[in-house]
Amino acid sequence: MRKVSCKYLTCLLLFISFSLFHCAPQLQLVEGGRYSDPKGYFDFTLPEDGWELLSWKDVDFALWVPKNGATIVITVTPLQEDVDATTLTRHLLIAFERKHIISQGADKVDGREAVKTVLDGWVEGAEVMAEVYVVKGEGVVYDIIFWAPRDAFPRTVEAFHHVLAGVNLY
Repeated sequence: MRKVSCKYLTCLLLFISFSLFHCAPQLQLVEGGRYSDPKGYFDFTLPEDGWELLSWKDVDFALWVPKNGATIVITVTPLQEDVDATTLTRHLLIAFERKHIISQGADKVDGREAVKTVLDGWVEGAEVMAEVYVVKGEGVVYDIIFWAPRDAFPRTVEAFHHVLAGVNLY
């Protein structure tokens, strides 16, 4: 059953990537392999080993491995009111069905306070594990999300941690 779920997730992500490829702004090369989002909210270094950039509507940055469906997504949203990061996290996690929170607590991303959540659940009918960070910035909130099929999570999460360790939030 897991092989079917992984194949389904991979096919779904392929379809989404091809259908939305040109819908979002393209990342800009800054220098030395570092990329910046066009709005200037963050920059980072791409991981190696099969990760590919995606353009995805309403997402500032999306990166995935077609072979196993591991995905990294960063979105930056203006804050209209002062809302705490825990409430913002609850709203973000609505996208996961049948979720089970494994852990949740305070962490830091680029020196800023963050709420880190590790969970398993279902996305579009496929079972995944995810690591989610919600970080408040100056008038914005950064949602930094990694998910992968349960069997691919342990061997792909390290690439996400590499991206996270090198991200600069502005």
